[in-house]
Amino acid sequence: MKTVTMAGYAVVALWAVGLEIAARRSGRVATLGAALCSALRWRPVRGAILAGWLWLGWHVFVRASWP
Repeated sequence: MKTVTMAGYAVVALWAVGLEIAARRSGRVATLGAALCSALRWRPVRGAILAGWLWLGWHVFVRASWP
């Protein structure tokens, strides 16, 4: 199961890198930075990103069992 999860993350990361490269070459699609800057203008989006970071931090750093 861990291998499938890591493969899924790798696919998403490769897709994001490919989309960023395509955006920089064509100029028709917003880059990740431009899209994030545009989205962060709204308070609900900032709250959702904060909630996502809090959730990730809780599950990675607080609940993790470090050897």
